[in-house]
Amino acid sequence: MNLPLAPKQIEFILNSTAKWNFAHGSVRSGKTNASTFRFMQAVNSCPDDNIWIGGKSSTTIFDNVISLILNSPQFSIFRPFCTWAPGRGILHFKDKEIKTVGIKDRSATGHIQGKTMSLFLGDEMTLYPLEVLLMLDSRLSCPWSMGFGSMNPTYPSHIIKQWIDSGIRGDKNYYSLHFTLDDNPFVPPDYKKRIANSTGVFYRRNYLGEWCLAEGAIFDFFDSKFHVRKKAPRAAEYFIAGMDVGTSNAFACVVIGVSTGRYDQSGPILWVKDEYFWDRKATGRAKTNLEYANDVQEFLSPYGVKQLYIDPSAAAMKEELRRKGFHPIDANNDVYNGITHMVSEMRDGNLYVLDRCTNTIREIESYVWDPKASERGEDNPLKQDDHCMDALRYAVYSHRPAYFDDVALQRQQREYMQNRFGPRGF
Repeated sequence: MNLPLAPKQIEFILNSTAKWNFAHGSVRSGKTNASTFRFMQAVNSCPDDNIWIGGKSSTTIFDNVISLILNSPQFSIFRPFCTWAPGRGILHFKDKEIKTVGIKDRSATGHIQGKTMSLFLGDEMTLYPLEVLLMLDSRLSCPWSMGFGSMNPTYPSHIIKQWIDSGIRGDKNYYSLHFTLDDNPFVPPDYKKRIANSTGVFYRRNYLGEWCLAEGAIFDFFDSKFHVRKKAPRAAEYFIAGMDVGTSNAFACVVIGVSTGRYDQSGPILWVKDEYFWDRKATGRAKTNLEYANDVQEFLSPYGVKQLYIDPSAAAMKEELRRKGFHPIDANNDVYNGITHMVSEMRDGNLYVLDRCTNTIREIESYVWDPKASERGEDNPLKQDDHCMDALRYAVYSHRPAYFDDVALQRQQREYMQNRFGPRGF
């Protein structure tokens, strides 16, 4: 059967015979497909069912791996023998049970400790804590044990990068293959162009697939002549808001206009319409949660805000807002991915700021990576003068519906596969 596999994916599948086998590199380059396909090959010949799939959460395991096996044409030779039991988190393949484990934080070490693993497939492995990675390494203890992993690169001192470098120097326990976006022929050219137009750490990691430190200005492309507007670029279909609750620091709330472009096919854009900002250090007075809630109620009243996103840890403030008739939503507080999404939208001309939002503009221009955090192997912004940025990130990243995410890309990929390989995709 002529399976739709790219040459780089075939190279990985043929050569990944070490104890650890890593597919690493740029986004959307075919890494997950290659490592998952090779894993399923190994499952087919494994002498037992001490077999595991790991990921950041049960949701990401299903979205990134299980759904791939069940739906992608690349896995058509395995699919007839697969049954997914969602309640138990187990994928049945022939007579074998493939178990799944969420690796949200270091507590996952307890779920892994003591287990014997013949096979392990790791999704987004650079997101795993060091303790978990070392524990996984110790669990691959059978003569036939093998681990397969896919990942986007992160800081160069990461333990997986050290393992990759050991393999390059001749350690037979480690095999790795570097993927770039150009290695995936199924990605539309306009998507490649969008990633290629990124800058800084996002270009080096997402397009080139390099392991590098996050350093310098985050919005290094920001141009006030282009990104700052005197008036809204379109009529808003609705408004959303993001809120960063400060007690000892500043309090910020931003209102964002949303135009989906669905009616004229012009594409979605957002803009920071207005801001509320209270700096206790500048004013010499801190406000209570009740006072902030009153201010926010007055500030948001002209906009009929559809959703209000707030830091999940701000329990007291959420309660005050509920008393005022708001329904605050816990924001997705994934800092790096939130920044990545926010930067991508602004760089692509999908996110603007009105000139009245002076604090937001000031923070955009001074938003930088924390060099000390980079030395610790963490991708975090410098925690100073970032309150509007946090509020903006909460709203923009949490409110990314289908027309802001990769659904369109996935649809294009399916259409490409069907056009090339027929209605069933192969």
